[in-house]
Amino acid sequence: MSNRMFILLAVTCILIESIDTIVYAGHLNNVVIISIDALHPDALQQAKIPTLSKLMRSGSYTLDGNSTEPPKTLIAHTAMFTGLAPGESGKVDNNWIPGEATVQKPTIFDSVQRNGFKTGYFYSKEKLGYLVNNAVDVHEWSRDNAIDSAGAFIKTPGRHFVFLHVSGLDKVGPEYGWLSSAYIEELSYIDDYLSSLVELISVEKNYLIIITSDHAGHEKIHGSDHLQDYRLPLIVCSDTVAVKRFQGIPFSVIELKKSLEDLVENAP
Repeated sequence: MSNRMFILLAVTCILIESIDTIVYAGHLNNVVIISIDALHPDALQQAKIPTLSKLMRSGSYTLDGNSTEPPKTLIAHTAMFTGLAPGESGKVDNNWIPGEATVQKPTIFDSVQRNGFKTGYFYSKEKLGYLVNNAVDVHEWSRDNAIDSAGAFIKTPGRHFVFLHVSGLDKVGPEYGWLSSAYIEELSYIDDYLSSLVELISVEKNYLIIITSDHAGHEKIHGSDHLQDYRLPLIVCSDTVAVKRFQGIPFSVIELKKSLEDLVENAP
């Protein structure tokens, strides 16, 4: 084979590989994961939540999710992002401040970026900045405006992957109690706030929405070894990929990364 033919063949292989990478995620335009911090799955059956209820009806869901050991915010989110248990990811404490080392393991952002998505990460607890790496195109910490920032990002040109962390229940639970009237009211408020974002994603078509949590709690306590503290829900809804297999199954936050990759890779 001549050098010219060899070079042409090599270039052709590279182009084919590039095309395969670009279309790997099928026709999904928007993939959005929403983590509602401290969401007890039983609250989904008690609160007035038309937005989340619609996603549960049209997609699939389980109330049999399980957090990490221990069931704490940063530890659980690191497991979501990396697909690794705390001992494997290296994140076994619940603390981080800017300037400290960030996550070193590959995360869900690395996976989706390879599939041609613009990546956005919007979070309402500063310590979740630990999970920002080079595969995150846009990120913002905001106690109150994370939902709005995610919506603004989705309105930009291109195909989007968003991880959105929503706070509120994690404050009401310790003050008034998990599943208290104040807690249920806060979830209804969050549901209403999310309605415009979910509508935006749905109107765009070719979407995948995943809603879950990092942990729950009991009475006014969380992060303990009480069984209720480990519980969490999973809601999966899409107009493009089949999601019925998630209905009623046991689920771990550690499985989120693999589940997301399977859904994206199997998009038609």
